[in-house]
Amino acid sequence: MEENLTLKQKDRIAKRIYQKYRDAQLNLLYVNQHYNLFPQVDLFRIKEAPSKPDASFLALIQKKQELEQYISIINDIHSHLSKDTFFFVENEYLNFYDSQWWICYFSRASYYRLKHKALDEFLKYVHDIIGVDASYLFDKSR
Repeated sequence: MEENLTLKQKDRIAKRIYQKYRDAQLNLLYVNQHYNLFPQVDLFRIKEAPSKPDASFLALIQKKQELEQYISIINDIHSHLSKDTFFFVENEYLNFYDSQWWICYFSRASYYRLKHKALDEFLKYVHDIIGVDASYLFDKSR
């Protein structure tokens, strides 16, 4: 399980999860802005909806549902994290603008101690909520 992973491996798993999370948020925003998935009434045009939706429309709806589901799972994990862990995750993975954000708050030893604790807790919730062992997400070839 997660105890067998090194800190570097745990960090890679978390980075991949949050990269997928950010991509899902951006893709969902794009789908919501550029595709009309629900019927709208326009008084100046009369247009009948197709009687049978095509495969691309159904695939788009399925993709949107998958994106929403992944985002809601990660948000659910965030709601279960402790305050300290969420603070760390937010600064380290969500708001990754400054890689040296921790210098104002922690010493180097405290930072790595908190990183171990936060990643263990995060990966525990990933395992509990998603039901997948986090080591499964770690591809040794990369």
